[in-house]
Amino acid sequence: MKLDEKITLSDGDLDVVTMGELLIDFISTEYVEELKSATHFKKVFGGSPGNIAVNLSGMGFKTAVIGSVGKDQFGDYINEFLESRHVNIQGLQRVEQATSIIFVTKSKDNPKYMPVRKADYCLVDESVNYQLVERCKIFHFTAWALSMPEIRTVTMSLLNYARSLDKLITFDPNYRQDLWEKNHDGAEWIRKFVMPLVDIIKPSEVDAKNIWDIKDSIEEQLTNISNDEDIMIVFTKGEKGLTAYSGGESVCLPSSASTVVDTTGAGDAFWAGFMASILKGNKTHDALKHGSQSAGYKLGFIGAISDLPLPI
Repeated sequence: MKLDEKITLSDGDLDVVTMGELLIDFISTEYVEELKSATHFKKVFGGSPGNIAVNLSGMGFKTAVIGSVGKDQFGDYINEFLESRHVNIQGLQRVEQATSIIFVTKSKDNPKYMPVRKADYCLVDESVNYQLVERCKIFHFTAWALSMPEIRTVTMSLLNYARSLDKLITFDPNYRQDLWEKNHDGAEWIRKFVMPLVDIIKPSEVDAKNIWDIKDSIEEQLTNISNDEDIMIVFTKGEKGLTAYSGGESVCLPSSASTVVDTTGAGDAFWAGFMASILKGNKTHDALKHGSQSAGYKLGFIGAISDLPLPI
């Protein structure tokens, strides 16, 4: 995969199918360093896969989500929100467990968070999930969708199916050990079983350190990993911009942010802008620029979702 070339996509009436956590975000209304210092929170729709699907739908693309929420009022809210944003919810399962929530600090840097997880990892294997994968051009999933045994089994089955259909597979490696079951080395598991199936991965600096245990010379090591795994790595570095590695090449782009109000959802905005550009037939290098511009635009707003501009 060359950075100066277009990516060939398979046919499908759905542009993107996203899979993973669907949550309620409670974001502190004030800037605080720690959650214990927060006194008030604002409830918003959350979960990276849902944010991406909603962002892309707002740009005019056809999206669907695969995930699970509770048979409760928060689950109703997520269901209704996705429907109102014209996201296909055939893959949205309603389960007996309570809808997962996450408390997040409003932040201009790296927000602190505390998840209360139940329903998001209780997804079961259903034929409709495979039908959605068959219909898509891009299949996207997150490390949250691998973090517990129940959903991990479903995710890996769908991932292998998407690979067999030659779909473009993108992966957000938002790996945090505290989200996985005890005594399970999720980082090693991702490196061994997930990376060989993925086309594009977008680690942050924290993700890179968590998954590859990189302490020094991060970018040099990511170059080697990209070559060894034959994978595109988009390394996002906050205010320092990003560096992308693929096919023995690399490109650096500065941050597009002008005003930073809240960093929540900036990565999801990047994915949406990047995917939208790929879907419009732009070269990868241009898609990276569009992704950076979308992330920079989103940073000017509170919450994970904003009306992103459509890439040219």
